[in-house]
Amino acid sequence: MTKVLWIKKGLVFIDDRFQEVDIKIIDGKIDSLHPSVAVPLQEKAATTIDASGCLVVPGFIDAHVHFNDPGRTDWEGMETGSRAAAKGGTTTIFDMPLNSSPSVTNVTTLREKKEYLSSLASVDYALWGGITETNLTNHSELEEMSSGIIAWKAFMSESGIADFPFVSPGGLEQAMQTAKDHHKILALHAEWEEEIARLTVQYQTAKGSEGRQAFLASRPISAEEKAVSHGLELAAKYGTAVHFVHISSARIIGLIDQAKKSGVNVTVETCPHYLLFDEIDFLEKGALLKCCPPLRPRSEVEGLWDCLKNGLIDTIGSDHSPCLYSMKLTPSIWEAWGGIQGVQFTWLALIDEALRRNIQLSEIVPLGTARVADRFGIADRKGRLLPGLDADVVLIRLDETTLATKESFAFRNQYSPYENKEFLLRVKKTILRGNVIFDDEENRIIEKYGREL
Repeated sequence: MTKVLWIKKGLVFIDDRFQEVDIKIIDGKIDSLHPSVAVPLQEKAATTIDASGCLVVPGFIDAHVHFNDPGRTDWEGMETGSRAAAKGGTTTIFDMPLNSSPSVTNVTTLREKKEYLSSLASVDYALWGGITETNLTNHSELEEMSSGIIAWKAFMSESGIADFPFVSPGGLEQAMQTAKDHHKILALHAEWEEEIARLTVQYQTAKGSEGRQAFLASRPISAEEKAVSHGLELAAKYGTAVHFVHISSARIIGLIDQAKKSGVNVTVETCPHYLLFDEIDFLEKGALLKCCPPLRPRSEVEGLWDCLKNGLIDTIGSDHSPCLYSMKLTPSIWEAWGGIQGVQFTWLALIDEALRRNIQLSEIVPLGTARVADRFGIADRKGRLLPGLDADVVLIRLDETTLATKESFAFRNQYSPYENKEFLLRVKKTILRGNVIFDDEENRIIEKYGREL
């Protein structure tokens, strides 16, 4: 039986502006858009959602999460991670090849992960594949994997996961060629291992609070700059599509923009924590805000916002990288797990901050919707509210607030640097392919409608 849904009377984000239109959805796809009318249209067997007072935006796409299933589900899992994503307005995620165990670096682990996840997701998802120093020469294996992944991911520094070794500078050339041959994007964690290893040895003897400052000093912006510069040089040489993840410095984004203007096929992601927190927050809170690259000085935070306003940032991903809370409570900052739990609050926090800075939402919403879909080749299904696309929709109110309490956390381990922060907006409904998957009035995830792209 045909399923018809109307979303009425909301301010709908279309063509980078908000318009008063009603959305007609048939069997999970956007069928048509109509000027809002005072008298609701009567249609047999249709369901209507009243979006009065709401902003209506495309479901957010988070291209950078670590949900860790299978193998490290006690850190997080697809079930809990996707539930948190849905609660925050995200309807599609791309799961990284680590920190599931084993990492997704061969056909067998990719197949097993797909089978394992098949009924666990509240949101739609795709999987990254991993290129490492140890699988670079497995050409037939990588070619077979390429048809079942959204893109490739490689590290230019130690990943912290034993079965996901970083790619050496020489090995990166092979990775570039492999990604080009497979017509896939190669995403890079760009920090220069040689510099980090040398500085880590130099600073690791520091103790207590000084250890936090030493950790920051061990991973300077110069290590990002050298890695990104090398990656850009190789991307230009091989014609590879490259995506730099979690870039923390405006200076580095400037380098990437120069390469883009010269014809390099490159895009850049940053993360909410680099836009919201700084190194002072890390020095105060320690491992709760440990990540790599680390948080930067306030001047860099402001520089990133300038980059955003100038259109130099392509996408924003949460880099949701959870662990057991005990892994944050280590005697030394060097031993603590580096990763931030934030998938539930990415867009609440970013929109909140944009509002406080008087930044138009038209400048920030596409960074988690249309631009992600365009870059990763899913714009025929996701990222915009247009006829023919999946009806992935989020209803947001700006006259209500959200307080991030432990009780509200939907991810598995109940801690986050966003705890006790109040955001100047509230997600009222999250809709995936025409199905309400989160309803604020009921405060629950309703069904697991998620499926692999």
